[in-house]
Amino acid sequence: MPRRTLLALALALGTLVPALAQELPPLSPAPAGPVQTAPAVPAATAPAALEGVRAALSAPRSAAGPLNLTLTLRSGRSAPVALSVPRDNDQNCVTAPTVRVLRVGTREVVYPPLGAEPRLCAQDLRSDTLGAGETLTYTRTLDLPAGEYMVEGWLTGFADDLRVKVPAQPLRVTVR
Repeated sequence: MPRRTLLALALALGTLVPALAQELPPLSPAPAGPVQTAPAVPAATAPAALEGVRAALSAPRSAAGPLNLTLTLRSGRSAPVALSVPRDNDQNCVTAPTVRVLRVGTREVVYPPLGAEPRLCAQDLRSDTLGAGETLTYTRTLDLPAGEYMVEGWLTGFADDLRVKVPAQPLRVTVR
């Protein structure tokens, strides 16, 4: 902007600001009484248990090469339940099962690798229906270095209009 335009603008604002200040009503003191606070915002809620549904994680006790994992959900409910399972950015965009692998004898987390950049996955949901008294199976493969591991697995998703988590018992595996 040219200097003349800036100078003209500054002079115009210099005469406008005092005029606006005269038109504004004076501030009144705050009314006495209880102080109003912002409404409480609930903290992020932990996933709920999915009543009547149990999970079991299975894998070969010993494997050479990639480790095949299976998470089986078994329903003890009297009605079917619709499940929606999202992709996980920290789990190589897999929908289910969610897993964590620990090296036996240490607390070292082998998978998912700590500090690794998460992937940006499509935010679609896998939709399944777990019928009353039926089972539903999710599988995935992990490529782990040779060693002894404890594998934890669970299903995280949505059911009954809630965010849910269905954990399975961890299991011990050997990768040769």
